Amino acid sequence: MRLSKQDINIIKNTILDNINDGKITLFGSRADDNRKGGDIDLMVETNKNISFATELNILTKLELNGIERKVDLLLKAPNSTPHNIYKKAKKGVLL
Repeated sequence: MRLSKQDINIIKNTILDNINDGKITLFGSRADDNRKGGDIDLMVETNKNISFATELNILTKLELNGIERKVDLLLKAPNSTPHNIYKKAKKGVLL
């Protein structure tokens, strides 16, 4: 996994402040030590409905709290549209 402990803590704290039952998975190139570059791909699974405002709040706070890379946030919630990428994301690293 190519994230610092500080970045992991920022990500977890920021997301869990907004989605307290969230299960956070890092996937994509940052989850693989053998790959280079890339943004931070995160999937958050929750049993609660998540508003677009909450999603924007998380992304904004991640940047304000020091995450300098682009973050792609994939939400898996009761009110979200199913995506094929969920299968790929599930193979990632649980934070």
